[in-house]
Amino acid sequence: MPGSEAPEIINKLITKKNVKSFLKDLHSGRLVIHLEIGVNHSFWTFFLSIHRHIIAAGGWVYNEKGKLLIIERNGKLDMPKGKLEFHESVDACAIREVEEECKVSQLRITGPAVKTIHCYAIKGGFALKSTFWFPMYTDFDKKLKPQKEEGISDVYWASPKKLRKKMAKLPSYNSLESVFEQFIKEA
Repeated sequence: MPGSEAPEIINKLITKKNVKSFLKDLHSGRLVIHLEIGVNHSFWTFFLSIHRHIIAAGGWVYNEKGKLLIIERNGKLDMPKGKLEFHESVDACAIREVEEECKVSQLRITGPAVKTIHCYAIKGGFALKSTFWFPMYTDFDKKLKPQKEEGISDVYWASPKKLRKKMAKLPSYNSLESVFEQFIKEA
């Protein structure tokens, strides 16, 4: 049922075939558009039905010097995160993933999680990933080591100045750009 809270392009997507074609165009870059759709709009339910839902958790981790833990994964700036395992709590997943991806320890969650959602193409279909990001602190000061098998090429502590320079050279995920910008601005 079309509604006024969705852009006209969404109101015209009435078949699964049309939606999949639309999503392929978005994921390939042939179509670039920013859409906001209310969760009460019928398209949202339809959209969810054609995606595999993945729950993940991670952290934006600060050290005693106020630097932010950054990873470079598959050519993009990122923060450590990963998929929730069966019978695992979201906060336990966040700590485990940061430890695994960066070889950092002594992590302490310092506040409530912030949730981001992003979509991506996966094995001939689409995935919708909900990631719970926890603010964390560590006084760990040993060498960091990237988890190469997860596509992580580098891991480091970044000052706002270093992160600004990295952002000029490497792309980041849309869902993290505001976190990175806020970190830079607070310096």
